[in-house]
Amino acid sequence: EMQMSFPSKKQCVGKATDLEFNKDLNFNFSSNIPADGVFKATNQGLPKSAKKVEQPSKKTATRGPPNRYKLEAELKTKNQLLETAKQQLHSRLAGAQGTIKELKEENEGLVREVEELKKFQETCMVILESRNIDPVTGSNILEEEEKTEECRKQTTLLTEKLIEELRRFNEIAAQEKEALQ
Repeated sequence: EMQMSFPSKKQCVGKATDLEFNKDLNFNFSSNIPADGVFKATNQGLPKSAKKVEQPSKKTATRGPPNRYKLEAELKTKNQLLETAKQQLHSRLAGAQGTIKELKEENEGLVREVEELKKFQETCMVILESRNIDPVTGSNILEEEEKTEECRKQTTLLTEKLIEELRRFNEIAAQEKEALQ
């Protein structure tokens, strides 16, 4: 018995048979198999896995170009979208970097201004202290101390006068008491 592969009804007879007959088929005649044994065609050049891979490639080859062009078109549109997004990001980045640069310059200017103001404040404090002026109220510290000292002196003087008058009043009251008795 000899087994042969015939093209199936589903395949196109012209293309399939041409492909099958163009293959180099090696028949194995030498072995211990009796003469009435079964002969099988073997393809020693390609493994079985290569045959399986070959068939799907035929299908993709027939359907491939339209799908390929479609995929390429989709990739081109996606690439264009990515390019525009990239350009937008670059423009935003450039704008942000410009803003950062401006803010850094402004910050440096403000830091210098703060340093100058601190130096000016220290100078003013030295001047106020040298003139004995209170920085909070703006009044002269010596004048305030002199006024406070004057007030204290007047209070002490008035207190002494009051005490003296009370003593005199007490003496007069004691003398009148004796005179009345």
